[in-house]
Amino acid sequence: MKTLLRPAVVLLLAVCLLPLLNGCAALQQKKSAAPTFSLADMEVQGIKGLETIFRLHIRVINPDEAPLQLRGLTCTLKVNGKSFATGISDEHVAVPASGTATVPVLVYAGMFELVGPVIELIQNHAQPVKSLQYELTGTVRVGEQGGERIPFSLQGSLPPEK
Repeated sequence: MKTLLRPAVVLLLAVCLLPLLNGCAALQQKKSAAPTFSLADMEVQGIKGLETIFRLHIRVINPDEAPLQLRGLTCTLKVNGKSFATGISDEHVAVPASGTATVPVLVYAGMFELVGPVIELIQNHAQPVKSLQYELTGTVRVGEQGGERIPFSLQGSLPPEK
C-alpha cells in the first residue's frame, strides 16, 4: 500500500504545484511600458517654391526598464483643426531605459495649406492671437527591424511667434 501511496502523493503535488509555477513564470514576463511622446520644438527649416519645410523635434519618453530602438517615424500636423504639414523620418534613435531622446523629423507644408491659416489670422486681426492649436498624429517604428509600430497623438498650443 505504501508504494501505491507515494506515486499518488507525488502526482497530487505536481497537479497542485503546476499552476503556481505557471503563475511565477507569468510574473517574470513583465509587459513593457508604452512610451509617451511630446512636441519639444518646431523651427522653420526653409522655404522653397510652393512649400515650407519645418523641423519638428519629438521627445520620446521610455518608462520601460529596457532600451527602445526607434527605426523611423511618420506624422501629420494640423493647426487650428486644419491639415498643415506631413512628414517622415528614417532616423534611428536609441532611447535609454527610463530615459528620453528627441527624434528630428522634417514636415512639409504646401503653400495652399499655409495660406488658409494666414488668411484666417488676417481676418481675425481685431482679436490678438494668443496661441495656435495643434494636433500631431503619427506612428513610430520600433524594434531591431522596425517591425512593430506604435501610434501617437499629441495636442497642444504653439505660441504665435513659432
